[in-house]
Amino acid sequence: MSIDDAKPEEWNALREATTVTISTDDVDHPQHYNNGSIECIDAIEAALQGVEFEGYLRGNVFKYTWRYRYKGLDKDLRKAQWYLNRLINYRQSQRNR
Repeated sequence: MSIDDAKPEEWNALREATTVTISTDDVDHPQHYNNGSIECIDAIEAALQGVEFEGYLRGNVFKYTWRYRYKGLDKDLRKAQWYLNRLINYRQSQRNR
């Protein structure tokens, strides 16, 4: 059997079997970045000086916007957006001190 002989229902079954569902928690609060009640990002923020933490956030925005085209996943764009929002919120909180 060749790929050209596949029936529409076979293509639909393949599409359903390979569809990936991405939960918001995979971007906002992934399980693998939590240890008890502390998220990794909070520990990083506590360990770095202001400009260092901003650089960390900017680097992640750059990384995820760089690679989304090669991986073909909108998840990377949502991750970039998450880090950009975190950077904006961080800068606002620093100005309000």
